[in-house]
Amino acid sequence: MVKKKVGGGKRYKAVANAKAQGLSEPKWDGPAPPLHIQKKLTRKVQFLDKVSANASTLAAKSGGVNKKTGRKKALPDLSTLGAVLDEVAQRGAGAGGGKEGKEEKKQRGASVNSAKQRQHILLEESQRMQQVLRHPLYKADPIAAITNHLQHTLPPPPPAPKSAPGKPGKK
Repeated sequence: MVKKKVGGGKRYKAVANAKAQGLSEPKWDGPAPPLHIQKKLTRKVQFLDKVSANASTLAAKSGGVNKKTGRKKALPDLSTLGAVLDEVAQRGAGAGGGKEGKEEKKQRGASVNSAKQRQHILLEESQRMQQVLRHPLYKADPIAAITNHLQHTLPPPPPAPKSAPGKPGKK
């Protein structure tokens, strides 16, 4: 059977209190503990000081960002893509007609929670891509087909803020 250690907590508290008061060695109530235990306790106190200092710096750096609130959106902002496609359309690319592929049956959320859902989405998207590649308008002119599809599916850009001529803006 193993003997139970006695008094370690009191010694640890004494070392911590001595450190807080700025003393190099704690005041012991009874006989001084062996040298190896004193070294062990001082190393433990130093380690805990380092951990608390690092924890406070990490908390200050992170700013309390929650992982769940920092989730990415399902689709990024496509405004720059729309501007580029408008440019391509203005260069004289012929306009095709109709949407490629079938419309999705139900809207999916921004996050996918399981591997089974990811596999299902991958299958749907690969089938949709094969339909697009087989489409005759896409085969004739891919850029024009994509431009036409995006013009029909993307929402229109928000109107620019109008400023009334003759009325100065508030400061």
